[in-house]
Amino acid sequence: MSTRTQSSAPGSSPHPSPAPSSPPSAGAAVPDDAAEPTPQGNAERSREGQAAIARLGAPVRTRLRIGQVLVLLSAVLAVAPYIALVQLGDILLRAHRTGLSPDPQQVSGVVMVLVSAYSTRLLLYFLALLITHLADLSLRDRLRRDIVARISHAPLSWFTASTSGRLRKAVQDDTTLVHTVIAHGPVERLNAIVTPLALLGCAFWIDWRLALLAVSALVLYALTYSVSMHGMNEKTVEMDRKLAAISSAMVEFVSGIGVVKAFGRVGRAHSAYLTAADEFSAFYRAWAMPLVTVTCLSFTWVSIPVLLLVNLGGGALLIHAGAVTLPQVLATTLVALVLPAALITIASISWSYQLAGAAALRLCEVLDTPVLPAADRPAQPRAERVEIDHVSFSYGEVLAVDDACLTLEPGTVTALLGPSGSGKSTLATLIARFADPDAGAVRIGGVDLRDMDESTLYSTVSFVLQDAQLLATTVRENIALGRPEADLAQVRAAARVARIHEEIMALPQGYDTVLGQDTALSGGQEQRIAIARAILLNTPVIVLDEATAMADPESEAEIQQALSALVKDRTVLVIAHRPAAVRGADRIAVMDGGHIVAAGAHDDLADEPHYRALLRQAGEIEGATEVDGDETETRTVGPALADGVADSAADGVADSAADGGAPAAVASHIDDRGGRTGAACPEPSAPGGPSRPADSLLSRFRRLMTDSSWRQTRGCIALAGVNGVLVGLALLVLLPTSVALATGAPRWGLSFGGWLVVLVGLGLGAAVCDFQGRRMGMSGALGFMHDVHHAVGDRIARLPLRWFTADSAGTLSRAVSQEMVALGESAAHFMYLLTSTAAACVVVGVGSWAWDWRLGLLLTLAAPLFAGLVRLSRRLLDRGKSISEPAERELATRIVEIACCQGALRSCKAASGYSRLTAAFDDGARASRHALWWESAGNLVNGALSQIVVVAMIVLTSSLAASGAMEPLVAIAVIGMCLRFTTMLDDIGAAVMGVEERRQMMNHLDAVMDAELMAEPQEPSSLPEPGVVELDDVVFGYRPDAPVLTGVSMKVPARTMCAIVGPSGSGKTTIARLVARFWDVDSGTVRVGGTDVRDMPTSQLMEQLSMVFQDVYLFDDTLAANIRIGNPAADDAQVRWAADLAGVTEIVDRLPHGWDTRVGEGGRALSGGERQRVSIARALLKRAPIVLLDEATSALDAENEANIVTAMQELRRTSTLIVIAHKLETIAAADQVVVLDDAGRIAQRGHHNELVSVEGPYRSFWEQRTRARGWALVSRQK
Repeated sequence: MSTRTQSSAPGSSPHPSPAPSSPPSAGAAVPDDAAEPTPQGNAERSREGQAAIARLGAPVRTRLRIGQVLVLLSAVLAVAPYIALVQLGDILLRAHRTGLSPDPQQVSGVVMVLVSAYSTRLLLYFLALLITHLADLSLRDRLRRDIVARISHAPLSWFTASTSGRLRKAVQDDTTLVHTVIAHGPVERLNAIVTPLALLGCAFWIDWRLALLAVSALVLYALTYSVSMHGMNEKTVEMDRKLAAISSAMVEFVSGIGVVKAFGRVGRAHSAYLTAADEFSAFYRAWAMPLVTVTCLSFTWVSIPVLLLVNLGGGALLIHAGAVTLPQVLATTLVALVLPAALITIASISWSYQLAGAAALRLCEVLDTPVLPAADRPAQPRAERVEIDHVSFSYGEVLAVDDACLTLEPGTVTALLGPSGSGKSTLATLIARFADPDAGAVRIGGVDLRDMDESTLYSTVSFVLQDAQLLATTVRENIALGRPEADLAQVRAAARVARIHEEIMALPQGYDTVLGQDTALSGGQEQRIAIARAILLNTPVIVLDEATAMADPESEAEIQQALSALVKDRTVLVIAHRPAAVRGADRIAVMDGGHIVAAGAHDDLADEPHYRALLRQAGEIEGATEVDGDETETRTVGPALADGVADSAADGVADSAADGGAPAAVASHIDDRGGRTGAACPEPSAPGGPSRPADSLLSRFRRLMTDSSWRQTRGCIALAGVNGVLVGLALLVLLPTSVALATGAPRWGLSFGGWLVVLVGLGLGAAVCDFQGRRMGMSGALGFMHDVHHAVGDRIARLPLRWFTADSAGTLSRAVSQEMVALGESAAHFMYLLTSTAAACVVVGVGSWAWDWRLGLLLTLAAPLFAGLVRLSRRLLDRGKSISEPAERELATRIVEIACCQGALRSCKAASGYSRLTAAFDDGARASRHALWWESAGNLVNGALSQIVVVAMIVLTSSLAASGAMEPLVAIAVIGMCLRFTTMLDDIGAAVMGVEERRQMMNHLDAVMDAELMAEPQEPSSLPEPGVVELDDVVFGYRPDAPVLTGVSMKVPARTMCAIVGPSGSGKTTIARLVARFWDVDSGTVRVGGTDVRDMPTSQLMEQLSMVFQDVYLFDDTLAANIRIGNPAADDAQVRWAADLAGVTEIVDRLPHGWDTRVGEGGRALSGGERQRVSIARALLKRAPIVLLDEATSALDAENEANIVTAMQELRRTSTLIVIAHKLETIAAADQVVVLDDAGRIAQRGHHNELVSVEGPYRSFWEQRTRARGWALVSRQK
């Protein structure tokens, strides 16, 4: 039974009955056309949300109804203490009037009925919540499984528009939000409706005139409060949109942090985030402050002093008229004190339904994801012949494949070539039915894929993707993904054929090694495991999508041998970047612009213009030819780049060799262990910041607030304390007022009328304090949210890049959206409620000693009991969370996997039946049920607290009165005070649990605000050697016990090109990161421009650098805007100059809106090669003195590679280039080549020609690469 803490509408008061613990979540980004929604649109969205809740809850509706029946009975029993007060009061009043002792038997009879009613009410309510929570667990598990099953049949194109984060959010966050209205809503809303109706009925049963008095103030409250609820549904939807905008802006800010820092555009991304945050703040303040004014006015009508004044004053008149008795007046007065809280609870629960409605809509949108239709009568293919018959396919407005026709004959190899974006991969995925064509058909063995079931299709076709898509599970499970029944011998046999067995056996646990946990693999190793998977599947038809693109030099030969074994005697479609690798194919098809423009054997295509253009781009022929009448300039890639390279830097290279390390072209000591000694260097996790267990939540709020916001919050807390004192005094006044009313004599020196005057004064004082306190609290909360939004944004802009991880964007987007609102509520509501109620309890507890020492003793003893039970409740709830949270984290990992690895899962028939995901679902369900019992125990302890205290007090007071030890009138007043005091304890318990819930949310903000910043000077340093990069005896490791670089010394003179090569994990990328100061060295020095990077402000260092990394991030903006990041002041001509050089202009011509085409979050609308071109273009536009290129040409086809190499030549004219590359031919023209070994030491240094002429690792790499370039998937004699 999950913890419930309150989440109220802005300005509302979170009274006893808790509402949802989570504010609206920021879901998927808001569509452009929904940026300024109309109120009518918001209202419609709100109605749709409620319909979505009803739809999702339908499977468990019967169980919810059972829970509601139980809570209905429980709510009726809520009248028991008030009836008991009347009955006991009458017994004690008769004893007072007769002067006799109360009849103990009568007293005990009433007490026993009261105890039975209380126990039954508690049991029924607990059972009702238990039933609804079990129903919620069942529904949540079902929804999660249904979502995975649904998306497993969605077109693969759906995943290009939907990130793994969105899917994780739906499966975890949104199902948790819906939990509120399934597990709690039906029970608590009905309880909040029936309980006041039952109490009202009880009041009318006692006396209809007293009942009217009890509701008189409530009518005024309801009328005033209804004004504040006007437009609430529409505002809730609008708030969800505003929070979504903040979330999206934060995701883009964090995901693109490397780009914005590298190009000095922190201000742009920071500004976009702050704009979204400020728009939310303005919207929320404009909504909340008028709202809190109205709600504060409405609370005045139902403040404790006012209610006491109205009910006691009116009751006194009826008592003097002989119409009612004192116990009846006290009972209806206490009913009047409870009714407002019930109405506020109804409003809070209605608010929670609005919040859950947005989540339910997002869940329904995922559940309604279009899927590939299943065949009514599945057919079996009669052969292995693959026919692509006039197929067309589009991604939205972009036509990817246009009227394509191609036939793959059984047992033949067909190659698919073409420039980037020509539709090759799209056409290939249609064969595996990752999507259905818009027109035409794909057939295997004469059967349309749409007429085949999934099992038959994927028993016929397997897919080896460019991205290996390995799962975070054992090596064995990865290989046997498509055949989980395969034994270890079969798995090993497949691994041997894939040339990966020996390397698997060298892993820590062999085939049982868990990837990502026990080890990390190089790209080449991952690809061979994917090939082993395809070998084990043993399908007759195989599709290969550039399976060697990610290979490093030392593994490319092994991959090629594995592929040759895989395609033997099968029907194969292979997408290749290098035409030479597929010259021997039975058929070669060439695509351009979505069309198949040529097809035939290599010799047949010798004079075909498109094919010749591809050969020329790959450096396999020379000269020029015409395609569609346009002269195409020759761009060669490879050693030819050395031609014409200036030798002016030769002296500089020699000088750098003399500065330390191995001499040029001479091998240093090389470890002879052979092969790779480990995986790629691990990335450190983001620091969590020091925990603050001893700090109060208030102090943690203070550190994030400006002085202005803190003054408002501090004033709110002070006024809450004053208000609590006044309320406590008003409750104490109830005691002498009641006795004075019953006896007609003064009590404590004042008559009944005098005490009413005191109540008037207390009421006025409490009303003023409450009004001002709540307004200051809301103002402080709004200030807190604004302050934290800015503080977090400012901090992120200053954090070193090392701090950020793959999880940072999701964690921070939640922290500045839904969690921020929850923390703001804590500042506005929970602290006020906790302070006010605690102060009132202290006043009542202390003052009770003056009234009767036994009452004082009872209330004093209740305090430590209360504290102990709250502590026990927290421990039980924490125990439940400790059980469920690990299972939830594992489930999140698996959810991300199925989104990221959907292609591999689908081709292995494991998209909806992946064993680890199924196990995660099962484990999560079990853990949730187990945790439920602990959480139920915690809630039972917390909920039973007030019941235990009130029953104990009533029993003890009744016993004292029955024995004559306490005056009957005093006993009546004490019982009434006990009933109200326990309600106050309820309020404190709810507030404490709410504050504790928010304490966990504060940890995410602490992680950001406590993260260590790199020390840097405020003023720029002089640069005595502009453009020079130097590493001097550098030692560095991501962990103290795992050095990555050892004694590295190298110098790159200005305007020269230095290439860094070496096996995976040798520290190549680490050098680039140290130059950019993502990390600081453990020892040694990194200099840029002759100055230690630690002596340069980040802004100055980034002015010196441009970075082009393999993993390119583009902002969700236009193509032109993404290039202009390199130089915001550039004019259109400069942007087009950079775009022309990088080959981006060709992309522009293909896009539907040209330069104004939005590229999507991360640049998902473009291919990897196209994104890389944009990255190069903005580096060209920046014209920084130093350019770092990390694997900038990996996984690119010849066209993209040619564009990027041409751009590199331009960069060499004005900049120092440090290039990290696997493709050695792209860096053969470098002025110097630095070779690293497995231990992170410099093994060789020199020019390409020098290094290939001597024995050493570079020569070995070059020979491996040369052999790989000469490899053909199939021989020409086939």
